[in-house]
Amino acid sequence: MATAKHSKWIDKHELKRLLALMLPLYVGNLLGMGMGVTDTLVAGWKGEEELAAVAMGFSIAGTITIGTGAILTILSAMISRLRGAGVENKIGLFLNNGKVLALCLSVFELLVIFCASFLFQWTTDNASLAHKAQLYTWFVMLGVPGNLLMRLVTANFEGYGQTRPAMLIALISLLLNIPLNYMLVFGVGPFPALGGAGCGLATAIIMWCSGLLLLGIMLYSRRHRQRALQLLAWRRAEWGLVRHILKLGLPVGVAALCEMSFFSLVTLVIAPLGEQAVSAQQVAINVSGVIFMLPMSLGIAASIRAAYHVGGQRQEAFRAMLRTLLCITYAMITVLMAGTILLRRQIVELYTDSVQMIELASGLLIYCAVYQIADATQAIMSGLLRGCHDTPIITWSNLVSYWVVGFPLACILIHTDWLSPAPLGPAGAWISFIVALTLTAAILTTRFAITRRKIFCK
Repeated sequence: MATAKHSKWIDKHELKRLLALMLPLYVGNLLGMGMGVTDTLVAGWKGEEELAAVAMGFSIAGTITIGTGAILTILSAMISRLRGAGVENKIGLFLNNGKVLALCLSVFELLVIFCASFLFQWTTDNASLAHKAQLYTWFVMLGVPGNLLMRLVTANFEGYGQTRPAMLIALISLLLNIPLNYMLVFGVGPFPALGGAGCGLATAIIMWCSGLLLLGIMLYSRRHRQRALQLLAWRRAEWGLVRHILKLGLPVGVAALCEMSFFSLVTLVIAPLGEQAVSAQQVAINVSGVIFMLPMSLGIAASIRAAYHVGGQRQEAFRAMLRTLLCITYAMITVLMAGTILLRRQIVELYTDSVQMIELASGLLIYCAVYQIADATQAIMSGLLRGCHDTPIITWSNLVSYWVVGFPLACILIHTDWLSPAPLGPAGAWISFIVALTLTAAILTTRFAITRRKIFCK
């Protein structure tokens, strides 16, 4: 009986495929976070102004780069769907037109970052700090085409269910980032001492190295060489296909911008409460980010497997994948929630030895643990909807949940007693996170149920 029940909820084949996709993605995402930690550490060694310049520069360049690059991630689901439908011969066409879209996005992204870089002189009275932050963003601009190339080639590998190449490149990038940051920030040998702006130049160099290395792997692989040649070929663009890729990918990019900017601006709302409140919030956000890498990676894996089954109209296989996905997601999140609550003080002690900080941040980690359920659900449902090529709802749900509901609620709970006996401070921010993410999860879950019925009831 136990075996029958196990097979009902967990499909061994789907479990193996999902984990094979998810684990390299998870490791790669953690390595990517490590690059941010390296930038922070090296800039901090140089001085507080250098660290502030990196933080300000990344708030502009990093947000725009991640949001724009997210548009191309839809190609992984599109390629997986083509494979599922047995029309692999069209993948090269999609990649070639994806390249055209990437070139257009490069021009757009460069213009936006350049114009936004002049905002720094309006946000601080420190002219030196504004100049360094601006220089950081200009250096990052040099790597924009390389970053989009990396996204394009990564989508090809992910569409084939191969996530290890991106993980390998993430490891190489982190190992390169450490010496490059040091040399460019402090100046070593022929390299000038650029201060915090050197982190931007290091980032640009690594963007190009990552893109070219991944392209090299694609060219070297017998399985992918033909598609790499099709990607590099100069053909007349099929603008209908370019628009189709943009139509599906744009909501993903906008949704990423909505989410990133929401969490960033809520931190600014907390800023008037003092350095300790901001620091405690940053610790909780950092811990939450590490935990979120797991459901985010599962969401990407889900988009790839869902697209594959939808392409081949494999309804039973889709159901088996969905059951398996939900079981492993909530099993993992339950363990992480329990660990976060039970070990919250020990976790915070890794960041600080201040008794007051430990008390405040460990209290926030309780909220952080609770919101993982909704956060994991919205990440999984977003991935499934990308796999089903139903992406506009992702943008609208994020806009409504984060900006119509979440942000005003955060402002009210943090600073006023309108909805509580007294202002809640940073705890109010986390309550607003829980409400916004729960609403997002509910909207996306409902939409996925409708979309799934439409696809398999044609």
